[in-house]
Amino acid sequence: MMKRIWFKLLRRERGLKLWGLCPVIAAVLSAGCHILPPMPNTVQDMGPRYRPTNIYRRTNALPAQIRRVAMLPLVATDPTAFLRDGVESLGPLLGAELEKCKRFEVIPVSPEQLRQWTGQKGWRTDEPLPPDFFAHVANATGCDAILFCQLTRYQPYQPIAVGWKFSLVANLPTGSLSMQEMKDKILWCADEVLDAGDAAVGNAARDYYGQHLHNETPAADASSILTSPTRFGQYTLAALFDTLPGRVVACRVTELK
Repeated sequence: MMKRIWFKLLRRERGLKLWGLCPVIAAVLSAGCHILPPMPNTVQDMGPRYRPTNIYRRTNALPAQIRRVAMLPLVATDPTAFLRDGVESLGPLLGAELEKCKRFEVIPVSPEQLRQWTGQKGWRTDEPLPPDFFAHVANATGCDAILFCQLTRYQPYQPIAVGWKFSLVANLPTGSLSMQEMKDKILWCADEVLDAGDAAVGNAARDYYGQHLHNETPAADASSILTSPTRFGQYTLAALFDTLPGRVVACRVTELK
């Protein structure tokens, strides 16, 4: 009889101990939520973000008459194998990234078209242009300005690095131009090298991934953009094109009667 009583008492005591452990267990589970690994596509680093600095803008707003821009084919500053590969890999991204800015209508010009109009498949702003170069391109495309596109660096292995030089030239004249006259007609120019090994560049690139590329590859980590030359190239283009002069929006005021 006594054994049965002691047995019931022990069972009751153990039950009370387990109930006493419930708050502890709940606290442990709650704490566990805070020590889980971070979500793969969130940028935990709150460090500085890269912003392009080697940028020239004549004004903060584009002239009203700049509506259509002829985008010339991407050319390499040097005939190295890496730069040639970069032109082939990143050249197709230019038009799409430029159109996302919604600053003007983009008219892509192919290398063959440019050769027919000017005698050469690609041109840089730092080389002598043929006479009536701007007039030929403007007449063929109906553009108001021309965008020169150059790839200055392409390092597809880690840390990835991409360098660009862009020049937006407007007020298309006739006849040949001197170098100084060419500079005077530049509305916007960018000359930057973006290196994924730079912490600020890496932070900005991961931000770009989370905002623009996450839905394309939802299973990938945000840091994967730092190992993909194509995706990193997209980010570099977006970062530079974001510095283009804006577009003034005209507001119509209705007179109250």
